Amino acid sequence: MKTLRHTISFFKFFKPYLFFLTISLVLPLLLGAVVYSIFQASLPRELPIGLIDKDQSTLSLEVGFDLEATSVLHISKRYQNLQQAKDDLSVGNIYGLVLIPEGFERNVRLGRGSEIPLYYNAQFVLIGKAINGAFSQVIAALNAKVGVLRGLVESKVFAASLPQALPIKLNFHALYNPNNNYAQFLLTLILPCIWQILTALGMLNLLDKPSKFKSNSQALGVNVAIFACWGVVMLWFFQGLGYPMEGSYSILFLGVLVLAASISGIVLCIQAVLKDSAKSIGVIAAYTAPSLAFAGITYPQNAMDSFALFWSHILPISYFMELYLQQANYGLDIAESLKTLAQMLPFLLFCPLGLLIGTVRVGDGIF
Repeated sequence: MKTLRHTISFFKFFKPYLFFLTISLVLPLLLGAVVYSIFQASLPRELPIGLIDKDQSTLSLEVGFDLEATSVLHISKRYQNLQQAKDDLSVGNIYGLVLIPEGFERNVRLGRGSEIPLYYNAQFVLIGKAINGAFSQVIAALNAKVGVLRGLVESKVFAASLPQALPIKLNFHALYNPNNNYAQFLLTLILPCIWQILTALGMLNLLDKPSKFKSNSQALGVNVAIFACWGVVMLWFFQGLGYPMEGSYSILFLGVLVLAASISGIVLCIQAVLKDSAKSIGVIAAYTAPSLAFAGITYPQNAMDSFALFWSHILPISYFMELYLQQANYGLDIAESLKTLAQMLPFLLFCPLGLLIGTVRVGDGIF
């Protein structure tokens, strides 16, 4: 009976933490499923574009057919003039417009060359890139066909006409995300950024409940343990989706632990200085919210200006993402990845610093 009472007391005391731990294990799966459902198409498809065909020739009809044959583009409307298309383009009814000029086939057959303008809304970066890439592939294929036909007329031998039309052959070897899976590209960045923010909020929440902990160090330990588990489940989620893992999980698990401790320590330090949850939330939000842009994935660090590069360097998530790419996609030697991990270690100094500031301020009777 005494053992039963002790067991009941144990569960009553740890009930909030056990519930929090359960939520933290389930939460990455739920968030991952939500984000994955948004980007599960992997690539933009059937993007509506317009077409103006002023030539109405066999070759211009072939251009329209080739554009429609791509999985990215869909000719939703054909126009008679630019003004009609401009109105639809401005309101987003179409994302791009292809204009085939008059005399297009004649100029191509005579070897004079001819331009096919493409107008698209570059404000939508992903959509603009997808339309541009698909259109370029269509034109490159069309140029190859025209070149082969011209060479066939001259040599009357297909094998001889092909090298003349295509003297330089492309041979692509994609080392990361070879299928251009947009879901993989975004999900492996969005979830770690969400995890970072939730780690910060979890730490602040535990610091707001001092009666449940004898010291801030206990709150720090609980938060790190919980969100380290969060990170591990997140990595397993990526594995379940079939995302590549060429390197070692051990080094990534270590990176997860260091990142969870770093973010928790930063929040501990901020709260120890401000002693105001509302102000702390504002500072934490301003600090972590730009992570998606400054983590070095959506916008490479070598293209950032000084301020953006500075902000990227003061975010531990930037080093974690570099570590993840090194191991998951490139299988980099562990010794090299440990150098990246070492760059995260200075952030751990916020843990003892926050504990020290909190102790001193309490000891001085400030709070």
